[in-house]
Amino acid sequence: MGHMHVDITVRGSKAVVELRDVLVDTGATYTVLPEKVLSEVVAWGPIQDLEVELGNGTSVRAKAYGVAIRIEGVEALSTGITFEGGQPVIGVETLESIGLKLVPTTGKLEFTRPKGVAYFY
Repeated sequence: MGHMHVDITVRGSKAVVELRDVLVDTGATYTVLPEKVLSEVVAWGPIQDLEVELGNGTSVRAKAYGVAIRIEGVEALSTGITFEGGQPVIGVETLESIGLKLVPTTGKLEFTRPKGVAYFY
C-alpha cells in the first residue's frame, strides 16, 4: 500500500480553509496543521502546550488547538497541533472522531459507523 492523501476542510470560529492532498498517517495520534491555517480560521486555543514524539524518535514542543475537520462530507471536532517544521497530516484521533478507518488492502478510507457524531457511554 502506498501513501493515502485526502482533501479536508478546517473550520474555526471565524473562517473555513480547504486543504488538498493531506497525508493520512495512522501512526500519528493528532492532526498536524500549519500555524497559518489555525490562525486564519481562528481555531480555539491554544488549549495546551505539549511535547510530541515524532516518528523519527525526536521530540518537539507543539501547541494544541480545537478545530472542526470535514472529510468525505462528515465534520467532527478534533485536536489540531502545530510546531515548527510540521507538515499537514491527518492523525487517528481525527479519523476516529469522524468515523473513518484506513483499509490497508484497498488504501481507501471507509466509514466505521453511520455518518454523524459518535456517542460514547
